[in-house]
Amino acid sequence: MTDFQTGLMISAVGLLVTFSALGIFIGVMVLLQKLFPVKNKTEEIAVAEEKPIVIEAAVKTDDGEITAAMAAVAFLRSQRAGQLGSSLLAGPGPYRTR
Repeated sequence: MTDFQTGLMISAVGLLVTFSALGIFIGVMVLLQKLFPVKNKTEEIAVAEEKPIVIEAAVKTDDGEITAAMAAVAFLRSQRAGQLGSSLLAGPGPYRTR
């Protein structure tokens, strides 16, 4: 046997074993579905009707605090936006010079 024929035989055996194992798994799943059928959902829904729990919470907010937080976020974003162009114009870093 040549190396090419040996490789083809190993590939064929590998594919056969793989698909045989998958076929066995599918057969086991079908068998388990036959042994343990799915229950009707209508029976479960009729028994399990519950009212949802409603939780009410009072949150006290100050408009001044919200405005200050929004201003701080806008300021930080504007500071960070100016750094992007300078880092791109700086050129390659020290890792490229090696």
